[in-house]
Order: sequence, then C-alpha cells, then structure tokens
Amino acid sequence: MANLPLKHVWLVAVIVSAGLHALAHAQADAPLPISLDAESSTFDRLSNTVAFRRLSISQGNLHIRADEAVATGLDFEQGTWVFTGNVVFAVDAAHIEADRAEIVFVANQLQSAELTGTPASFEATSAIGAGRIRGGASQLTFDNSARVMHMTDNAWLNDGPNAFSGCNLSYDLEQETITSGSSECGEPVVITIQPRNGDTASESSSSP
Repeated sequence: MANLPLKHVWLVAVIVSAGLHALAHAQADAPLPISLDAESSTFDRLSNTVAFRRLSISQGNLHIRADEAVATGLDFEQGTWVFTGNVVFAVDAAHIEADRAEIVFVANQLQSAELTGTPASFEATSAIGAGRIRGGASQLTFDNSARVMHMTDNAWLNDGPNAFSGCNLSYDLEQETITSGSSECGEPVVITIQPRNGDTASESSSSP
C-alpha cells in the first residue's frame, strides 16, 4: 500500500469527517417510522379516503388513539387526518383528551393538531418543578415547531397553587411558560393564587 503525504492524509481525514457529519445530520433529521394499528379499515375509491376504526398511531414520542379516523389516502407526506371519539393525543410530556382532532402531517412528521371537546383536557409533566400542569378549553391547538399549546374559549390552566382562566391561554412546553392573550378577546385573565400552608400559618400567627 502506497504511503500518502501527510497533507493528503489530513485532507482525506477532513473529507471523511465531513461526510460522516453530514450523514449523521441527515439521519438525525430523517423522520422516525410511523406505526399504525386499526381494528378495521375501509377504502373509498371515489373520494380517495380511508376510514379506520379503533385506530392507534405511534411515531417516537407521538401517540394518537381514537375510535374512528378518516384520511385522504394512507399518506403522512402531506395530509390531514380527522380523529373522532375518545381521542387521546400525547406528545413528549403532554397528554390531551378530546372529542375530535384534526391533525396535519408534513414530510412524515407532525405539523399541527387542533383538538375540540367539552372541554378538551390537557395535562403535562413539569421538568422544572414537582407536580403536573393541567388545563382545558373548548379548543386546543398545538404547534409542533413552536412546541406551544394554545387554549381557546373558556380556557383554564392550573400550575400547582396557581390557577389561570380566560378566553385564551398559551403554554410553552419547552420553556414551561404561560402566556395570556385574553386582552385580544376583551375578557380579563383571572389568576387565583392559593396561599401555601406556611404562608397561611405565618399570617395567622402575625394577626392580633
């Protein structure tokens, strides 16, 4: 085997390293496999729609379950799926239960989800503090790229001892921050703070 000059060896190493880095980056960005299970399915050739009963979809940390679902073709590349009946939508630490969900997939990945119910309920595990964050509204909209849950119409959210309510609220799953947009709909946001036991005890001891 011929010996390469040192500068050539260095150049080859750089090229190989760059190629491996590009391959790793491409694999990281590639969508995960999608698993679909259903009790039964029906394909309508006239409308090019597929209907499912007792459907379950999983992709990484995304899980969707419903009594029924309808989609325009069996395609996650560019399609909208409508789920109805006992809808369960879970992504990362968020868990939502609703009556109906309209979920958009682009390039085989979740783009957005719009869920409705009476109400649609939302629950997430906090990575920052102990306990769980719970909320609900007539309509929940999840933006997957922004990782934000928007709650509209009779929205409420409980974060430990603090309770928020208004016509719309937003919860950032990454930053675990709560934002109120109630000024846009003409209704005030109401925040209720429950005193902790220690605070209550100190107030009682300081009172005459």
